[in-house]
Amino acid sequence: MPHPKSQQLPPELAPALAKARKLEWLTLAYQASVVVVMYLSLGQSQAMKTAWADDLLGMIAPTSFLLAAHFEQRGATHRFPYGYHRAATVGFLAAAATLLTIGTLLFIDGVQKLLSGERASIGMVPVFGHPVWAGYLMLLALLWSTVPANLLGRAKQPVARQLHDKVLFADADTNRVDWQMGVASMLGIVGIGFGWWWADASVGILLSASIISDGYHNLRHAVADLLSQRPKALGQDSDEEDPLVQQLCDLLTGLDWVRAARLRLRAEGHVLYGEAFIVPRTTENLLPHLQQATAAAHRLHWRIRDLVLTVVDELPE
Repeated sequence: MPHPKSQQLPPELAPALAKARKLEWLTLAYQASVVVVMYLSLGQSQAMKTAWADDLLGMIAPTSFLLAAHFEQRGATHRFPYGYHRAATVGFLAAAATLLTIGTLLFIDGVQKLLSGERASIGMVPVFGHPVWAGYLMLLALLWSTVPANLLGRAKQPVARQLHDKVLFADADTNRVDWQMGVASMLGIVGIGFGWWWADASVGILLSASIISDGYHNLRHAVADLLSQRPKALGQDSDEEDPLVQQLCDLLTGLDWVRAARLRLRAEGHVLYGEAFIVPRTTENLLPHLQQATAAAHRLHWRIRDLVLTVVDELPE
């Protein structure tokens, strides 16, 4: 029996989800071309090697998003009563762990080459029968890996905010700042051209440190989400509470029959699940009041997926 379709996203967001999917498929095709071009111009440069590994790892996030977007549409089952909303977080966790591992290996490799004084050399290659310094081809490859990525990142960010998708937002942010890694790699290549043997390994170490930093931050946020932390605002390094939490609290405390209210929410992918503890002013017409409050909460925002209202004598600590 097929899974019933989840109503995770409202119909008005269907175009945004379709656009996000198209952008991620386009990203995969573009990243594949970058990986091939970078590999063909790799040479002995540590900076190029690290940049190539970063481009290869860049295919994990769009793949995770596309897989998560597929599984999230499945409805809840007996085995998974909360549905598959955390599929994106699981993919995010896997991508972060991969980034951290490979970044660490590249960092160690770069340090070893710098300490050993290993000198990378860039020779000449024939182009249409004429000898050309291979560094020029490396610079062109880095340019191709930088400019379109920046444009893709800028196109993804507003869609990620519409969908409140952390994986898509992190992918967009990575694409948007990829120019920094591209410029640093170019400096490493130019350094070799000027005879600065240490420049290439040093840039490789800096790039691998950037990969480690991205992996660490993504891993920290993914683990925190799996541990059901309070919902955070969208952003890779955001420690601010999701503003929707306060909006929902204000909505409940603004009801004339509510004396006080407190929320306990968690993020499940795009949406929020949790409980609201309510101290009523009166117990008259309590059931209709609870039904109206639940309906008002769901009208507040599509991300409020499942809210259980619990009546208590006093708020829990």
